[in-house]
Amino acid sequence: MKTVNGITETIYFTAENAVFYLTAGGLIGLKAFMPPVGKDDLAEDGESDNSPLWQDLGRVFLHRAFPYDMPDKFISVLDKDGKEYGMIKDISALPEEMAQIIRAELKRKYFCPVITKINTVSAKFGYTYWEADSDMGKLSFSMHDTYRNIAKVGGNRLILTDVDGNRYEIKDYLSLDRKSFRKLELYL
Repeated sequence: MKTVNGITETIYFTAENAVFYLTAGGLIGLKAFMPPVGKDDLAEDGESDNSPLWQDLGRVFLHRAFPYDMPDKFISVLDKDGKEYGMIKDISALPEEMAQIIRAELKRKYFCPVITKINTVSAKFGYTYWEADSDMGKLSFSMHDTYRNIAKVGGNRLILTDVDGNRYEIKDYLSLDRKSFRKLELYL
């Protein structure tokens, strides 16, 4: 659906126009009241009827627009190719059953153990090898180009990204024990 200026209008999914559900395989799906979604949305002949209707979009993918600052707000809903169907403004505005399904999917996608202690960090051939304790137990991971893969995301919060794209969080690096901080400060 396009506006007068040719800019696509964002659809906001609410309790009135969307039903998030679990598919038979346990993945998140969506039934939505929105303009028809065809196999090929590139056709712009102007003759098609764009009146909203209820349709089952099947499996959808969620992406947080602001994953650190507003994790439960502005959630983009995408198809398998990354095309956006619409957005959820605030998960808490949805019925609790749907909110639980969405939160579970986001927790799975944004799995991010919180590091509580850094036991060892060693460097070899441009890689660093980490062993740490977290809220999920002991961790072992490696990082390449370590300086670029430690991101400060507000205050004293850090996100570390390993060679496989997994993320680890340090909620407040200044509150780590002294030995852990000394191992980390080389890379800040």
